[in-house]
Amino acid sequence: MKNLTYSCVILIFVSCYIDTSGDSKDWDKGGISNENAISIEYDGIIREYVLHVPDSYDSTESVPLVFNFHGGSGTATGQMYLSNMDLVADTAGFIIAYPQGSNLSVGGSHWNSMIATEDNKSSTDDIGFISFLIDQISSEYNIDLSKVYACGFSNGADFSISLACYLSNKISAVAPVSGLMSSESDSLCNPQENTKILIFNGTSDNDRPYAGIDNYYLSVESALQYWSTFHNADSLQIQYSTDSNGNEIENIKYFNDDGFLLVEHYKIIDGGHYWFDLNYQDSNIDQIIWNFFLESRPN
Repeated sequence: MKNLTYSCVILIFVSCYIDTSGDSKDWDKGGISNENAISIEYDGIIREYVLHVPDSYDSTESVPLVFNFHGGSGTATGQMYLSNMDLVADTAGFIIAYPQGSNLSVGGSHWNSMIATEDNKSSTDDIGFISFLIDQISSEYNIDLSKVYACGFSNGADFSISLACYLSNKISAVAPVSGLMSSESDSLCNPQENTKILIFNGTSDNDRPYAGIDNYYLSVESALQYWSTFHNADSLQIQYSTDSNGNEIENIKYFNDDGFLLVEHYKIIDGGHYWFDLNYQDSNIDQIIWNFFLESRPN
C-alpha cells in the first residue's frame, strides 16, 4: 500500500507537465514545457533536454554522464522530479541529462525503443539522437566517455535497454525501471561492448507485465536469460529480503568467470508500474542504480 500511495502522488504531479494538445508527430516547443531546457536540432527536428551539472563540476577533471529517460507521454522535467536523481548527482559529482521524447499525433511524447521497423511508434531516430547528444554534451563538458550510462522509466526504460543493444559502443551500463525488452531483440539486438544491465520490475505490473506480451515484449526472465548468456555470466547470487519500506525483494546477481557483476535484477514482489520507493540496505533506487554504474566492467 505504501508504494501505491507514493506512486499515485507522483503520477498526478507528472501529469502537470504533459500537454498532448499538439497534433504534430514531431515534438515542438508549443506542445511541452520543460524547465530550463536546452534546444538542439537533430535530423531536422528541434529536440530538448534538461541538463543538471553539480556545483562541484571542475572542467579540469572528467566526470561521468547519466541519461534519465521519461516514460510515455512524460516530460524531461517530470522525470527529473519523479526520480529525484539530481541529489545523487550532486553528491557523486556526475552530470545528468533528461532528454525529451518526440510527440506522436496521438498519445503524447515517446521514445522509439526499437530500431527502424514497422513496430516503431514513429520514424524519429531516437538512438541516433542520443548518440548525437553524447557528442554534443562531451564537446561542452569534460565527460569521461568510458562512463556514460542510461536509465529510464516505463517507455524510457524500454529505450534504455535498446541503447544497450544498439549503442553499446557509447553506453557502459543501463538501468531500466519498470520496462521490458522488445521481442525483436531476439534477432536484432547486437551489442558491440559489454554493456552491463540492472533491471527493476514488479510482479504485478499491468503496463509492463512481468511475463511479457506475446510478439511484442520479452518476459523479464527471458531478458535476463538473454543478457546473462550474452555476458557469459552464469554464476548466480540470489538474496530474498524485505526492505525498510516493506517491499519484498528478490535480488539476483549474475557474474562472469572473472567475477564481474554484469547483470542484476530487483524483482519486487507484488510491485506495480512504478519508479520504486525502495530502501534496500540503506540505499534508495537512485543510489542503487549509481552504485551499479560505478562497478567496473570488463574491457
